[in-house]
Amino acid sequence: MHKDYTKYSADQLLNDDYFLQSELHPTEESRLFWQNLMEENEPLAAEIEIARLLLNALEKDTKIPSLTSTEENTLWQQIEQANIETERKNRRSRIIREVLSIAATITLLFAVGWYMAFEPKKQGTDYLAIIESINIPDSASQKVQLILDNNEKMDLEGDEAQLEYKKEGQVNVNSKKVELEKQESTQPAYNQLVVPVGKRSSVTFSDGTKIWVNSDTKVVYPVAFANEKREIFVEGEIFLEVSHDAKRPFIVKTKQMEIKVLGTKFNVSAYKNENNMQVVLVEGKVEVNTDNKNKSLLAPNQMFHYDSRLHKGKISTVDINDYVAWKDGYYQFHHESLNVILRKLSRYYGTLIYCDNTDNDLSCSGKLDLKDNLEDVLNSLKRAIPLEIENKNESIKINVKH
Repeated sequence: MHKDYTKYSADQLLNDDYFLQSELHPTEESRLFWQNLMEENEPLAAEIEIARLLLNALEKDTKIPSLTSTEENTLWQQIEQANIETERKNRRSRIIREVLSIAATITLLFAVGWYMAFEPKKQGTDYLAIIESINIPDSASQKVQLILDNNEKMDLEGDEAQLEYKKEGQVNVNSKKVELEKQESTQPAYNQLVVPVGKRSSVTFSDGTKIWVNSDTKVVYPVAFANEKREIFVEGEIFLEVSHDAKRPFIVKTKQMEIKVLGTKFNVSAYKNENNMQVVLVEGKVEVNTDNKNKSLLAPNQMFHYDSRLHKGKISTVDINDYVAWKDGYYQFHHESLNVILRKLSRYYGTLIYCDNTDNDLSCSGKLDLKDNLEDVLNSLKRAIPLEIENKNESIKINVKH
């Protein structure tokens, strides 16, 4: 359910998460949403166009860290001139003057800040552009895929495909050597690992670092790490054992976090459609930077929890097995909500499992052996909670007995 944008001004739109996401990473749904609003509300349409003009102007030069008063005035003059040249020039110019008089500076500063938070820096690798270009496997019958820099796709066999890069350049898939075509390019090359629901994978890099990749996860990484840093991008969940290298920090980037380490073991969970993101440290130290420019340092057995809606993070002490045991084939829960448990099982087994919303507050504790089949796992869950299991075509409905 979207909020009521009827009376939103341009500066309010530029500080709205959904509007910025819609403009910077549009989908068919978001495009139709704003199009319908503009057709139904002419004053709002004018405000939307003003906000878009400012975003377009910012996009042309995101390398500028801040604007001088002269540059700011020039930017606004360009926006006003662009509006004058449109059909409704008189009304839009009046709106622009009003926005200028009450919120020009605030709007500009917030827009620059939000733009840099949501859009990857142009001078760095645009990981989102790479990862959003992938055709995501949409069913558990699909295999783990390795997508090479030249867009060649390679299916990896097995429910837990293993990928290993040797120092001498050899690549092994499930312990068997494979030949990958080498691309001649002066630009860095990036591979992409796509793990659908119902599958897992692991990657051992040439520096000795190993990552375990959970279901419904995408990882972008360079064919060869740079001399000054080792950097990967993750959307989903991975566990890492980072090989120590004092001269080359290891950096894990997500859409809204950056985790920097030298050598350590930790878990990162940052799924695309979830607001709650976590970094859990097992060994060593990590530094977490978020899109609101806050920095947090973690010690072992600590978790950094980040709410992407509120742009707020907090550190707490946790039982690390609750967050990392999946890589060893089991889930451990302490006072976890039933819906969260079912969502994780859905990803792991590639089958939709759900319960009625009336049971959202129900929680439980225990351990589930993921090496068992789904039926056995749900039966184990029944021993902790009075459940009825109902098979419905390709999904499973859980009813809680009261």
